[in-house]
Amino acid sequence: MISSAQFFDRLRNNAFCAKLVGMKGGKKRAARRRILMLADFSYASAKAIASGAIQFVSTRPGLELLLEGAHPQNKDLEYAGDMVADGVISCMGTKASLLQRVMKANPRSPVVFASLVRDLSTVKGRPTCSLRCDNAAIAEAAAALFLRHDLAHFAYVGARSGASTNYFDGERCEGYVRTLATRGFAPNLYKPPPASAGADAEFASLGAWLRALPKPCGLFVSYDQRAMHVLNVCRAEGIAIPEQVQVVSADNEEWICEHTSPTLTSVEPDFEGCGHRAAELLLHLMAGRKCEPVETFGVKGVEQRMSTTDMHGSVNRAVHARKFLREHAAEPLAGSTLAAHLGCSPRTLQLSYKAVFGRTVQDDLADARLDLAKKLLSDTDIPVCDIPEHCGFASPNHLMRLFRRRTGMTMLQWRRR
Repeated sequence: MISSAQFFDRLRNNAFCAKLVGMKGGKKRAARRRILMLADFSYASAKAIASGAIQFVSTRPGLELLLEGAHPQNKDLEYAGDMVADGVISCMGTKASLLQRVMKANPRSPVVFASLVRDLSTVKGRPTCSLRCDNAAIAEAAAALFLRHDLAHFAYVGARSGASTNYFDGERCEGYVRTLATRGFAPNLYKPPPASAGADAEFASLGAWLRALPKPCGLFVSYDQRAMHVLNVCRAEGIAIPEQVQVVSADNEEWICEHTSPTLTSVEPDFEGCGHRAAELLLHLMAGRKCEPVETFGVKGVEQRMSTTDMHGSVNRAVHARKFLREHAAEPLAGSTLAAHLGCSPRTLQLSYKAVFGRTVQDDLADARLDLAKKLLSDTDIPVCDIPEHCGFASPNHLMRLFRRRTGMTMLQWRRR
């Protein structure tokens, strides 16, 4: 998930590039088609969706992207709500009143809904499509993590009664139950008291339910903010995390997950991919082409933190190995060096890593170095022939083959794009 600073750097760079490509020989080119994105950019997920759209638009000189949403750094764009736009993307946290303003100002412009939520309203008389999160895939990723940890007891906590997030609770719960059923398990499902009972009653009810769970247990919570509440209740009830209950949530809002106690493991949807696809679909609609009314975007990965450290230390070992690996990817790094840093044998490290992440140390190291190569190609002027030595590859041919196999293009083609 990108940080706020990275997001606004991309936004500023995109605006600067748009000015450059709009000039040629001292004269402006023909007017670009304008895309208006609506979102609440206080959400990291909304920033990631916008980032994907920015990356798509920045490679197409004929497009211009404007952002409108709830964020203190975005006040200078508030005028965009009444601006004429050729297409609209509405995503995380869009206010209904703002959407209505935009619809009124742009009665025939196509709209793409790109978020976790269902359509915010029924929009008639214009081309639309929706990108929805594959909530079943999120639940499957959480269940798969617990199953790799050889747990035999499972549970699920959704939103409080009456919470506005209930729209995806059902899909995530059903996906979790279905995945575990294929392995012969049936999770305990928490049923909250009615909203009228009040916060204290909900706190007491959840605490009693958590105490009664068979231990050790794998607990999937439907979203990060709710999981933070669950961790608070566990701490108040003296329930040890992760020794008694391992907790996984969804959406990977880092401002939550990195500051809970313990830090929170979370499934991260592919929000950037969603934003990229939303801009692509909108371009199709603006060209008069038909699109499927609904598409889904899947899971980017599971960001493991201390809430899923197992009793034997395998998860803790693997998490620290991955962190060390990513921090030192550009250096010559052997499995024995990494194992020595963690105080275990290479065989123990490989077994732990495979059990936790479902892949080998070598696979993750190759991915980390490939990501570094992409960043160097995009953000620096280092000659392509010198990139391998800056990414820890002993053989330039190895990086070239890996890059072509993973991206479908050469490093030079990537830089030109």
